[in-house]
Amino acid sequence: MQPYYGLLLALVASGLLFCERKPSRRKDALFLGGASILLILFAALRGETVGIDYPMYQAYFEQMHRGGWQFLTGPENEYRIEFGFSLLNYVVSRFTGDVHVFMAVAAAILVGLEAIVLYRDCAIPWLGMFLFVSFNFFGNSMSFIRQSFAIAIFLFAIRYLKEKRWLPYLGIVLLAATFHKSILILLPFYFLAQLPIHWKTITLYAGGTLLVSLLFWPIFQVVTRFVYQFYATEEGLYFLRGRSWQTALIPVLMTITALLTKKLLLQRNSQNKVLIHLALCTGALFVLTCQHYIFQRIGNIFFASAVFLIPEILKSICVETDVWKEEESKRHQSEAERKRRLKERRRMQSRANWHKQYYFYGVGVTIFFGILYYVWFLLQNRINLIPYVTFF
Repeated sequence: MQPYYGLLLALVASGLLFCERKPSRRKDALFLGGASILLILFAALRGETVGIDYPMYQAYFEQMHRGGWQFLTGPENEYRIEFGFSLLNYVVSRFTGDVHVFMAVAAAILVGLEAIVLYRDCAIPWLGMFLFVSFNFFGNSMSFIRQSFAIAIFLFAIRYLKEKRWLPYLGIVLLAATFHKSILILLPFYFLAQLPIHWKTITLYAGGTLLVSLLFWPIFQVVTRFVYQFYATEEGLYFLRGRSWQTALIPVLMTITALLTKKLLLQRNSQNKVLIHLALCTGALFVLTCQHYIFQRIGNIFFASAVFLIPEILKSICVETDVWKEEESKRHQSEAERKRRLKERRRMQSRANWHKQYYFYGVGVTIFFGILYYVWFLLQNRINLIPYVTFF
């Protein structure tokens, strides 16, 4: 497990020492670039035993290499509906039959997409990258490759969801669905995310969760009659087992934190209600995961928004003093006004210092729970990430 610990420690140390001291966009870019190289190499060099789905994707890639265009377009291609993933395999397989090259390309695209969207949309990019690793989205990308591609693409759509821009949101979700069709659940979510956040909305989520829990088996029988028949087989019944409460702990705590800081989030940006909706869906689905594991596969789609939500929460409690200085410079310059302004500035500076302490306390709590969740996930070793070995 030491390679995984070293990876996370490098991200935490460099993020705190480099990015938190005199933060700038240039530092964000340098950090994300360096972290991306580290993560890509880590994933690209892994052996065939790292990731429970690695052998499955290895066999698929080798089939694509042997069959070429005929396999890509033929009925033997089990992922022909998810043609984005099929096409990526086809393109790489035309250059080489070595699956390690494909895994390196996949890692470069996945991590690269994450870094770009964090730089573009995350309030604290280094912390977003830390969450990407510590909340095990990176670990999942070394096993659940198709869904990880879909999630990485979907993250680009959250901006348009906030801005209520249906067409670009639709286009990105449909593109993501070419890698994993489960992402299509985000199409109706667009309309749910437009609801205001108040007690009625929260009651709606709670009632929906209870209803799905009570009516799961009738719903399951109807769904598997037409699609996802695999889950009705003996092998697929594994996904119907429940997970432990520890699986849901961090996602549910994130949901509760989002609700407790709702006022701050919406004051910072009213569009943050979208992130709160994503958190509510995350909490609901992970509660249901304790009943049936299948909900975790869907919940991970919404949980991925944590890389935006948690930095937004921390930024919402960190007061920007530059704004006050700009406002103060516009006031009249009378003696009485200067004295009043000086007194106000001292009061606000004191408040800013307290908020800065809250911010660093929040960062510390985030790092603590992130490491806790990361270590627990590795110890469970549900997707065979341990031991980490290279292919050479």
